[in-house]
Amino acid sequence: MVATITLSPIVKQLASDYPEYQFQAGDVFSWSHRSRTITYINKVSPAAIAQLLHETAHAILGHQHYTRDIDLIAMERQAWELAVHRLAPRYNITLAMNDDVVQDTLDSYRKWLHARSTCPTCSAVGIEIAKHHYRCLHCASNWRVNEARSCELRRYRK
Repeated sequence: MVATITLSPIVKQLASDYPEYQFQAGDVFSWSHRSRTITYINKVSPAAIAQLLHETAHAILGHQHYTRDIDLIAMERQAWELAVHRLAPRYNITLAMNDDVVQDTLDSYRKWLHARSTCPTCSAVGIEIAKHHYRCLHCASNWRVNEARSCELRRYRK
């Protein structure tokens, strides 16, 4: 039988150090400001530990909602910086901003933003003019996008 190693030791330490948050095992890594809950996948790997620290950083930073898509990118970077520079050293974990797990995650958000801001008419890059609403700088088309952080992106021409 293969033993499954869990994140329990670091979760217990984080829960002790941050009793104002709930930690619960689940299917994804996430932070919910509403329930003050950090959800994590309970399997040990360097990436899982990094993600756990990252979600804890969102909690510490008080991240809730974002107004513009670019704000989400900034929040993600802030959470990674806190995880790398404050949390990882505190728990004797090696983590750097140039590690693959950090950059791959940030790249996924950059690609998400680029896809959202790509004009469905001419494929030029547009700007967000209101939450979920974009305008093309090249052809002046307008479109709206769905939430699409964890589902398929949809763009709708106006």
